[in-house]
Amino acid sequence: MTTAQSYTPDAHRLAVSLAAIYADHPDSTGLPAARRIAVTAAELSESYPLADTVIVNAAALFHLAGRPDAPDRARDSAAVAAAWLRGADAPEQFVATVCDALLAAWAADLDVNDGNANGRLLWHAAQLDLVGIERNSDHLRDAPAAGPQRAQYLSAYRRDCLLPALGLRELISMPEAAAIYDRRMARLAAWLDEQPASLVPTDWRRLSEVSQVERGVSRLLAGEDPALVRSEMPAGGLPYAEYRGRQRAIIAGSHDRILELTHARIEASRNVAAEKYLESDTIHKPAVEENLFVSARRRARQLGLSPETAEDIARLLLSNAREVQERTLNDIAQRLSQLHGQILDADSPETSAEEADIAIPSLVVRSGDQPLARENELVKELRITGLNEAYPEQRARFVQWFEAPHPYMLTGQVVGSRDADLFMQALADGERCKIIAGMSTDGPMHLGHMTLGNLLIYFHSLGAEIVLGFRDESDSREQALRNMLDRLLALAAAGLDLQRADAYLQLNRAAIVETAFSLGRATPLSVLNSALGLRLSSSATDTFLPLLRLADILHTQQPEYGGPCRTLVIDGIGGDVYVRMARNLADRFGLVKPSALYLRMTRGLTTYDDPGTGSAIEVMTNAVPQGRITYDDSPEDVRRRIGRAYTGGRPTLAEQREKGGNPDPRICSVSSLHAFHATPEPDAYAALQKRCRSGELLCGRCKESATHNLLEYLQKHRRKRDALPETIRQRARAMAGVADKED
Repeated sequence: MTTAQSYTPDAHRLAVSLAAIYADHPDSTGLPAARRIAVTAAELSESYPLADTVIVNAAALFHLAGRPDAPDRARDSAAVAAAWLRGADAPEQFVATVCDALLAAWAADLDVNDGNANGRLLWHAAQLDLVGIERNSDHLRDAPAAGPQRAQYLSAYRRDCLLPALGLRELISMPEAAAIYDRRMARLAAWLDEQPASLVPTDWRRLSEVSQVERGVSRLLAGEDPALVRSEMPAGGLPYAEYRGRQRAIIAGSHDRILELTHARIEASRNVAAEKYLESDTIHKPAVEENLFVSARRRARQLGLSPETAEDIARLLLSNAREVQERTLNDIAQRLSQLHGQILDADSPETSAEEADIAIPSLVVRSGDQPLARENELVKELRITGLNEAYPEQRARFVQWFEAPHPYMLTGQVVGSRDADLFMQALADGERCKIIAGMSTDGPMHLGHMTLGNLLIYFHSLGAEIVLGFRDESDSREQALRNMLDRLLALAAAGLDLQRADAYLQLNRAAIVETAFSLGRATPLSVLNSALGLRLSSSATDTFLPLLRLADILHTQQPEYGGPCRTLVIDGIGGDVYVRMARNLADRFGLVKPSALYLRMTRGLTTYDDPGTGSAIEVMTNAVPQGRITYDDSPEDVRRRIGRAYTGGRPTLAEQREKGGNPDPRICSVSSLHAFHATPEPDAYAALQKRCRSGELLCGRCKESATHNLLEYLQKHRRKRDALPETIRQRARAMAGVADKED
């Protein structure tokens, strides 16, 4: 096709001008990319006669001429094209048509090109460059050397190039463009597989397969032949075990296209879950999955699909099964507790004292419970991703997110996570991310508090915002504020930048109380009963304190704090109950579901049974002063307490030398001190454990080593705290709301 007023730019003059325009351009790949796109556009125009090849060629060559740092590169490029064409005596109609096509190439989606044949063709040509080897080679060639900048650059490459390339196939509407895409994607996949592993995202192959399965589902629902679609799907489908947080997030977009199957899956899961819960108080995932496949095959017959295709769809849906099961569990728990509540809350003479003291069965570990001895059991029961010593492969995959993983991650002191991958991907992509944590104010700062503090400081260094809430658990508000100030100064001495952190006392922040009341209106009392095992003899305060904990997690996404964003809760495994409740409430309030990282708590130095509950207190706490080490303890107190500390040693020295000790930090309090503070370096800690297990290292020498290292650590910390500048002290006092000079 030709324009109404025929015009063709002088090829030699255009080439010379383009070389000059792009010569000092910040985007060194601009001109080569423009030429590639022009070639692709010419190839497409052979099967698309509605477009004017001369106009499309000119628009393609100029469409990257604008500077990348310009506020609007598209219009900047159009201005450059218009100026040159007018200088070359091009008709005004030709100039306007070229500019229209050029701007269309920058459009966010294809809809804006309806009726603009030139823009439609150029848009396809520009998008197809995403799957070209040359484009990807340019990106990888410019990757910085190893370091934080390299990680950020490759994350941007993944976000801006690979992911759009994978999602492009569904946007293409020209048959010839679709054929070019398929050919280029096959070549690109083979090329990426040949590149060094340090340059290509580890999940590239999985992302590619997920994209193919998504397209297969769309084709099935559009009525295409199931046998043909299945033959073009990835061999073997996508096993549930291989899905991680990123894949679940990517696949979530397809659920709205298969609502009927999703609804059938949820109903089937709920029925099986209810039966299994009533039988054994646990959810058996294999039974749920088996029921899902049965339901999928049944639904496939109704839709006219093959059973094999239905199973592929079921595998796709299973990628999000964890969250569905969470919702199912809470729904079951709520219904069961409502049944209990109708009996227990009835104010009638028939309710006996024994019935009134029945605890609603809990699906999770109770609030505040940190049973170190049951750690592995709880990881399985709560269905979180295990990261401790029992899960080396999962831990190895998790630490790949970090250029320099924290020692706690490498030694297994970070015991599990819930969708932490989603948070880490957002952090790597430069999105706003917040770390949420809480501390008590029930006494002096001890080593157990700093275990959490060290992880906060680490994530702060990675660019995450820190939100630290302090629970008012002291005898008076004034004492709570002084203890909060003590903790803030200790954290500042350890390396936390208070100028960039957010800290508050729960009841002093109006947003916490307001959010707690909002959450309370959306949370039936029966749900709190089910989750926390409350009794009718519990006080009214016991029902409100959990809402404050939930508000700690969710209030940071309120508009006054920047709105919805990715958050990561760092807590002990006992805090999972609040994370799960917060994740369910987040859906109702339009917030982003929080992720979680569960940290092993520092073991107390003594064994102690709470006389009130009869249960063992295993972690370091101010409730057991003889089992803690504070930052104000004298060297004599530190030596005495470590000397009396509970260990994993044998009854006799001879047996210890023969059989070795047990350096598990969940059992041996001295090993716990080494893991978190005395010898946290992974290699040194592993060597210490090896010597203990072999019988070479006896408990006395191990305690001496821990004492020496801890005293040195505490001394350095005191010197750093004493040297804190006045600006930091003023910031800490302002955050705690205490008068000057009280620190």
